[in-house]
Amino acid sequence: MSYVTHAQKDWIRMLYGQEKDHEIYQSMLEEFGKMVEKNVLPAEKKTEVQRAKNPYKEIHGKCKDEVANLKKEIKEILRNNPDESTRTDVVSDLFMDFLERTSDHIKREEKIPQEVYSGIAEGGLPGISFSEELGGMGFPFTLFAALLESLGKASPSIAIRYAISNTCAEGLRFNREEGQLSEKCEKILRELIAGQKLAAFCLTEGSVSGSNIMREMQTRAVLSPDKKHYIINGNKMWITNAETADVFAVFARTSDDPDHGISLFLVEKGQEGLRIGQVFEKRVVENSSLGEIIFKDVQVPLENVVGEIGSGARYGIRMLNSGRITIAALATGLAQRAFEEYMEIAVDGKKSAGRQLIEYDRTRAKVAEMSMEINAARDMTYRAAWLKQRFDSAPSSEEFLREYVIAGNAAKLKASLVAQKACDYLVKIGGASSIVKETHSLKHYLDSFLYFFGEAVPEVLENVISHMELKKYEVKKGK
Repeated sequence: MSYVTHAQKDWIRMLYGQEKDHEIYQSMLEEFGKMVEKNVLPAEKKTEVQRAKNPYKEIHGKCKDEVANLKKEIKEILRNNPDESTRTDVVSDLFMDFLERTSDHIKREEKIPQEVYSGIAEGGLPGISFSEELGGMGFPFTLFAALLESLGKASPSIAIRYAISNTCAEGLRFNREEGQLSEKCEKILRELIAGQKLAAFCLTEGSVSGSNIMREMQTRAVLSPDKKHYIINGNKMWITNAETADVFAVFARTSDDPDHGISLFLVEKGQEGLRIGQVFEKRVVENSSLGEIIFKDVQVPLENVVGEIGSGARYGIRMLNSGRITIAALATGLAQRAFEEYMEIAVDGKKSAGRQLIEYDRTRAKVAEMSMEINAARDMTYRAAWLKQRFDSAPSSEEFLREYVIAGNAAKLKASLVAQKACDYLVKIGGASSIVKETHSLKHYLDSFLYFFGEAVPEVLENVISHMELKKYEVKKGK
C-alpha cells in the first residue's frame, strides 16, 4: 500500500506545476510517504496488536518476576504481622500498588512512542504552511493538506494531534497579521510552528456543545481587582490533546453580551489551578488523548489574552473554518485506506461460489462508487485548501471569505461521510472476520466517527454552507 496516491501528486502538479518549487513539493510528498510507511505505520500497528491481546495474559507474561516478588512480600507480611486487620490493610495496599504499576506498564505498551511524534515535528510538518518569517517553510496550505492525507491514512491518532494544533496556530497567525497578538502569544505561535509545543483547542463543555456553545458557555474569565490578569474558572470537555498539549487555547466568557461575550486565552501547561481531569478510554483513534480540562482560579496574564477581549467567538469560528479542511484531509486518507483494503479482499481474498468477489456486479458497483466519492472528497478538500490560501492573501475580501468558508465546510462534510461509507463497505465485505480484534476494518469504521463529529456535525456544517450561500445570493441581487 502506497501512502501517496497519484491523485495527490496530480493535484500538486495542477496547482503548482509551473512554479519553480513544484519538484520540491513532489519530492516532499514522496519522502513524507516513505517516512509514514517506515515509522508511523509500524508504530500504529504495534499498538493495535497490543490492544488486541488479552490483558490478563499480558500481566502473566510480562510480570512473572514481579508476581514472584509479590508472593514473597505477602508471605513475609503474613508471617510478621499477627494482627489480622493490619495484615489485610498492608497486603491490600501492596496488591493495589502492583496493579497500578502493571496497568501503567500495559498502557505504555499501547501508546505510540514519543520519538515517532518527535520525528514528524523535526521533519517540519507543523511549520509547512507558515511563513519563513515565523520560522515555517512557507509552502502552500494545499501541500500541508496532502501530507495530512498521507498521515491520516496510516495513523488517524498521530494526524489528529497535529491537525488540532495547526488549527490553533492558524488562528494565532491571523491575529498576528491583524496586529492583534502580544509578544508572548507570538512566542507561543512560533514554538507551535517549530514543533516545540503542541496545542489543544478548548471550546466544548460537558453541558453544552455544538452551535450553542458560544451563547451558553459556562467557563468564565474575570479581570482581577488589580487588573493585571484574568482569573479563569470552569471545565472544558472532549478536548483532543488533553494529556499531551503544552498550551491550551481556552475560550471563556468575559461578559454577558450575547455577541461579544467570549474571549480567547492561551493557558500554558503547569499553570497553577490548571488540571487534567478525566482522560477517556475511547473506541476510536485510541492513541490520541481526549479528556477534561479543569480551571480553578487559574491566573492568566494579560499578555496571554489573544487579540481583543470579547472577540473570541469570531476567533473560534476562524480557527474552525481552517481546521475543517484538515479534518477533510484526514477523512480522505482514511477513506482511501479503506478502499484499498476493500480491493485486496475483493480481488485477491474471499471467494463466493468459486468466483472472486470482484467478478460480481454488486461488488464492482461499490468499487466504482467509492472511487468516485473519494476522488470527489479529495478534489473538494484540495480546492478548499487552495481557496483558503487565496483568502489568506486578501483577508479583507468578503467574496474570497464566502467561497473559502463554503468550500471548507463542504469538504469536511463530504469527506467525513465518504470515510464512513468506505469503512462501512470494508466491514461488510470482510464479513465475520471484521469483528475480531486482529483485523483493522472495524477500527477504521469506528475511527471514521471522529471525522463525523469532530469540528462540527453535518447539521452545523449544512447551516454554515446555506448561510453563506444566502449571503452570496443577496450580494448578487444587491440586497
